[in-house]
Amino acid sequence: MKLALDYDDTYTKDPLLWNWFAAEALKRGHQVYCVSARGNQHMDDPKMTIGRVIGPENCFGTGLRPKRAFMRDVHKIKIDVWIDDMPEYIVDDHTEGLYLP
Repeated sequence: MKLALDYDDTYTKDPLLWNWFAAEALKRGHQVYCVSARGNQHMDDPKMTIGRVIGPENCFGTGLRPKRAFMRDVHKIKIDVWIDDMPEYIVDDHTEGLYLP
C-alpha cells in the first residue's frame, strides 16, 4: 500500500505514534509519504522529523493544492490510504483565508 500521512495536527499530535506506525508500515513493505498542505519551502520540519523515518524525499508540500491531485499529477503516485485531520484538503482547494506555516 501507499500511505499518506498529514503533518500539521496529525503527525504533530503524536510524533512517537506516527514514527512507530511509519516504521512498522515500511517493515511490512508499504510505502509511506508525508503529504502536507504547506508550501514546499516550509517542509524543513517534516523532513527533519517524520522524514528521518520515511526519508526526506518522501515528504511533499502541496502549497494548498488538493493533495490527491498533487500526488497523482505532479509526482505520479496514487495514494491508497490517507491519514489526515482535515480530509477535505485531500480533494479540495482551500486557499482562501488560510495561512499555513
